[in-house]
Amino acid sequence: MNWELFKECFHESWHAKMQPFIESEECDKIYAYLKKESGRGKQIAPSSSNVFRCFLETPLTNLKVVMMGMCPYHSLSNNQPIADGLLMGCSISKKLQPSLEQFYKGIEHELYDGLNLLYNKTPDVNYLANQGVLMMNAALTTEINKAGSHIELWEPFIKHFFECIETEGAPIIFLGKDASKYKKYTSLFGWTFTISHPASASYRQTDWSTEGVFTKINKILKENNNYSITWLNEEPPF
Repeated sequence: MNWELFKECFHESWHAKMQPFIESEECDKIYAYLKKESGRGKQIAPSSSNVFRCFLETPLTNLKVVMMGMCPYHSLSNNQPIADGLLMGCSISKKLQPSLEQFYKGIEHELYDGLNLLYNKTPDVNYLANQGVLMMNAALTTEINKAGSHIELWEPFIKHFFECIETEGAPIIFLGKDASKYKKYTSLFGWTFTISHPASASYRQTDWSTEGVFTKINKILKENNNYSITWLNEEPPF
């Protein structure tokens, strides 16, 4: 593929890492398939302008955590894809999806004992992306009404991605079974965590005596970078 057609989809800090893949035969195969499917009348989510959005919203120079989870939402709202290019993000429809709501509830239970009533359950997860959390789908596209249909298609890109960040030292969170298959590419990474389902973000879902994933990650970031993530959008919705 022609890098010049894609480079604006990535923050400039990703350019040197991503250009080799975009110009590769593997990328040509991905886009030949997508073009063929689109030509057959198949609808694909997210929109083409949002496919690489996570790399635009979270610069490599600000990368703190990678959260890789389910494939993009595969349904439409008002004839527009719900998927907005960020993991669990549904800012286009402006309607909170069940998986994102469960994710928020899990974090609330872990960090606030379920007593935080003021956070904003926003459908836009950009507040995490802007803090250095790469909100990445396990596949970057999917066919409408066929959940996870492109996960094998994007595996070469996911493999390349993990090679790109191998030396960055960012903790990795695998959220759900679609993402968990990629743990095989992170054997050299220092910190990886697996959450079976968005609702399982909370320690209450597993072991009362064990710290939750998000508490552990903030401890890691604090010890290594003197940084922590605000996991819930604490701006009230009113």
